[in-house]
Amino acid sequence: RSWLRSALCLFPLPLFDMKVCVVGGAGGIGQPLCMLVAMDPRVTELCVYDLTISAVPAEGVAADISHINTRCKVTSCAVDKDAKAVDVAETALTNCNLVLVPAGMPRKPGQDRKDLLDINCKIAFNVVQACAKFCPDAVVALIVNPVNSVVPAMNELWLKAGLSEKKIVGVTSLDCVRAEKFVHEMTGTPVDAINIPVVGGHAGTTILPLFSQCPAAKNIPA
Repeated sequence: RSWLRSALCLFPLPLFDMKVCVVGGAGGIGQPLCMLVAMDPRVTELCVYDLTISAVPAEGVAADISHINTRCKVTSCAVDKDAKAVDVAETALTNCNLVLVPAGMPRKPGQDRKDLLDINCKIAFNVVQACAKFCPDAVVALIVNPVNSVVPAMNELWLKAGLSEKKIVGVTSLDCVRAEKFVHEMTGTPVDAINIPVVGGHAGTTILPLFSQCPAAKNIPA
């Protein structure tokens, strides 16, 4: 849920009647993310976007989520794996305020994040190129590894289109969630009272949780 909260915090409040598209919405991360989006009172339209080869059809995910008793209208868009989003995603992306992208190949055991760079950059490029055309004012939140490399690369694409670099972001609040749970388990402090800022990036050698900034964590031995 913190991923969605982080993305929605990019918008000034109150902002209602938002359209959101979740690219990769039928996947393991995409499905619960779509549910949380549909439950947010600021969202009036959600598009579940995924490939036709997805193990769970995007249409089925959209049908299930559409039963949630909120005002959010839920649609789906399933595209061929070889299709270019810029050719097929106009309906899904037009008028979007926020595009969440939990897409790409996951990291396998023993695999380095840089091994994913080539394939996942191509996936992100496909999506970001279409966003630049159909929803240039949207915030595009990338949950695509390796985030440290994918986000700057997509930022360059956004800039070449003459758009604001502030609209391309990487979602890494998972690092904060993990650090806060660690402190909770070590100290017994209520989770709601713990706030651990994390700097440095989203990679094993650069992630730096600032435990010293949290009173509850100051007494944890190094």
